[in-house]
Amino acid sequence: MNEEQKDKGLKKAVKEENGFRLPSNFAYHTMRKVEEAIRLREKKSERRTLFATIAASIFLIGCCIAGLVIYFGNTIREAFIRPEILETEKIQIPSFYLLILIAMPLFLIFDRWMRKRYFNKHHP
Repeated sequence: MNEEQKDKGLKKAVKEENGFRLPSNFAYHTMRKVEEAIRLREKKSERRTLFATIAASIFLIGCCIAGLVIYFGNTIREAFIRPEILETEKIQIPSFYLLILIAMPLFLIFDRWMRKRYFNKHHP
């Protein structure tokens, strides 16, 4: 009799299991949610990249201003204090061109890196 109760319990469990069915468009809804999650992740990544670009730009502008103040600080102060014409010997033009020669390759490398990231993301 114990086996008969087990059989009845198994039959009852099988009948209850068949009552649950997935909707016909379950796969469509699941894929739509997955695509939405991917889009949200991409938007967050783009937002982080934008903030990183802005931060890098602000840092580079600050470095440029600091370099100009370090190399031409006295000359700039004298230009605003005295109305006399500055002697050309006091201006250190070669050091300024050295800064330009260092900055330009850095800007080109940064531009190439950003373009590569953009085209990889938007043109797979």
